[in-house]
Amino acid sequence: METDDQTHATQIEALLFAEGSMSKIELAKDLGITPEELERAITVMREREGERGIVLVDDGEALELRTAPSCAQLIERVRKEEYDRDIGRAGLEVLAAVLYKNAQTRAQIDFIRGVNSTQTLRTLTMRGLLRKVTNPQNERSYLYEPTADLLAHLGISKIGDLPDFELIQKQLNDLETPHPEVSEAAHEASSEELSEPIETDHE
Repeated sequence: METDDQTHATQIEALLFAEGSMSKIELAKDLGITPEELERAITVMREREGERGIVLVDDGEALELRTAPSCAQLIERVRKEEYDRDIGRAGLEVLAAVLYKNAQTRAQIDFIRGVNSTQTLRTLTMRGLLRKVTNPQNERSYLYEPTADLLAHLGISKIGDLPDFELIQKQLNDLETPHPEVSEAAHEASSEELSEPIETDHE
């Protein structure tokens, strides 16, 4: 049977995975525990690290999960494969959705394409073509935006210079208009971990 400290350690790991870096004050408040209980839970997390591919980074005020140094070569190899791979049709579709609609959540991109875009978004972000930023309308989700590198690669100085920009933007807006309930559901489900994929990217 788990002790309270073990339960708190599991909860902290889940929060850090979902939210990214969090202050110790935030974590203690969210879990309803004391600073002393938080530190005991951190000790439990440290004890688990030898069996896991992640490590806990503690700067004294905030906590964050990072990949374990022992996995560095594996991650480097996988990332190199990502860079070498052609972005394919899926990548072009995602870039078009983000460019012509500017900033989009993953759920909104999935709605436009009709398939799950997680892997493709990861690849495009790693290549510096898209960036992930906090959604100002919902701090628990993210928006994907085109980068300056992407615009430079396309040979344009602003998004409005894209071919048939106004026409395609209108078509994308019309795609959502007849289905307001679906569009709203997409907005609400925009947190990375909440949406269940219906299909996978077609490369």
